[in-house]
Amino acid sequence: MKIAIIKILFIWFSLTNLAIAQVKESDKLKRQQKELESKINFTENLLKNTAESKNNLTRDVILTSNKIQYRQELLNNINIQLKGLNSDIIQLNQEIQLLNQQLLLLENQYKNMIVQAYKMRSSSTSLFFILSADSYNQANRRLAYIEQITKFRADQIERIKSVKLELEASLKLLNEKKESQQNLISAKEREKRRYLNDRSQQVNSIKNLEGKEQELQRELLAQRKQSEEIKKAISRAINKEIEEARRRAKEKPKTLEETKELALSNAGFEANKGRLPWPVTKGEVTKGYGKQAHPLHVGVFTYNNGIDISTVKGASVRAVYKGVVSSVIIIPGAGKAVIIAHGNYRTIYSNLQEVYVQKGDQIETKQEIGSLLVGQDGKLSEAHFEIRKITPEGAISNINPSYWLVK
Repeated sequence: MKIAIIKILFIWFSLTNLAIAQVKESDKLKRQQKELESKINFTENLLKNTAESKNNLTRDVILTSNKIQYRQELLNNINIQLKGLNSDIIQLNQEIQLLNQQLLLLENQYKNMIVQAYKMRSSSTSLFFILSADSYNQANRRLAYIEQITKFRADQIERIKSVKLELEASLKLLNEKKESQQNLISAKEREKRRYLNDRSQQVNSIKNLEGKEQELQRELLAQRKQSEEIKKAISRAINKEIEEARRRAKEKPKTLEETKELALSNAGFEANKGRLPWPVTKGEVTKGYGKQAHPLHVGVFTYNNGIDISTVKGASVRAVYKGVVSSVIIIPGAGKAVIIAHGNYRTIYSNLQEVYVQKGDQIETKQEIGSLLVGQDGKLSEAHFEIRKITPEGAISNINPSYWLVK
């Protein structure tokens, strides 16, 4: 019987350790679910604000595509959670079965002890059992045996109580898991309907754009012109910074302290690749980095030196990492731009209406540096964000910001 209890306890401890790992994974999935639901709600609000606008047809198609992608990710997340819950329910049923077996063994043991106690119920019986020993040592062992039986019987009562409490807790948890399972099944069906509805709306939106080729063409030309103006203005500003730095270097060579500070700034920025906060609190990337296939013009591609993030109108823009404001410039058709130096790296924030900083200011991570222009539709704003790196030779290279910002 002892061997049986040991086996049951071993299995139970194994299941418990597995359950702890599954709880951590479950919590992670729940957080992801909430994040995806938040993204879907934010994107839906952006789309509602531009429902009657005709100023940025491309952006609306991309926002709808983003929403559909989030719906698909949410469905995948729910499926994984359901799979985990099914596994949890199976495991809990096994655990309850083992606890019932353990409880039965403990109760049988206790019954045997009660029978033994009944046989030795009188003090004279116990005394006779001790006195009938063949030797003094045997009498001592019999006395110790009686004391151990009494203690073991009391301990057995506590073990039975403990197992019953564990059994009650497991049964309660099982009911909670089953309830969560039903809630997730309902959520899955609901998200399926919304996903299909979004896909239908996307198809209808693209159909509604038929016959609006001239509007789309004007929009594309305006976007290209603005993109080129931003590119030229930023390049001019950074080249000016490089020339000024070279002139200062000739006049006054860098001290050891300045060189160390530059190296530290570079290292800190590089070490946070993939962990930098977004330049806006909330937003949707509506133009990615590099060569991008146009979502409406077949065979047409655009090129972006950074990323464009659609957000609520007039939203604040913040620094993604600490540094020094190296330039504040005005870009025709794209408002103002702030360039922040992080060693040999530069982060660029353009399409600003107001700027809260000036050249030379020390900036901290997430510090607000300005607010965005309101788009032509008067509903949303769009932040243009870039990262560039300057080599020791003075060459400037563009970097994909998507790899540097937190996902």
